[in-house]
Amino acid sequence: MIKRENTILTRVDDYIYMRLKEIVENSKDLNLTKSECVYAILKSFFEVNKPPKDFEKIREIVIKMRKGLF
Repeated sequence: MIKRENTILTRVDDYIYMRLKEIVENSKDLNLTKSECVYAILKSFFEVNKPPKDFEKIREIVIKMRKGLF
């Protein structure tokens, strides 16, 4: 179960926002929210990338983002 006190807020760029919005709009049959969509994305990332691989992968992605390569 998701606990309310485990809530995080984050800012995203226009591309990510528009993609999330598009996914939610195309998932009306599921009554999907943006929060639930983000949670599913994060959960799937951490299921595929188990420790310590998740730590290494996040670092790799952040470094690429900061260099404008991702």
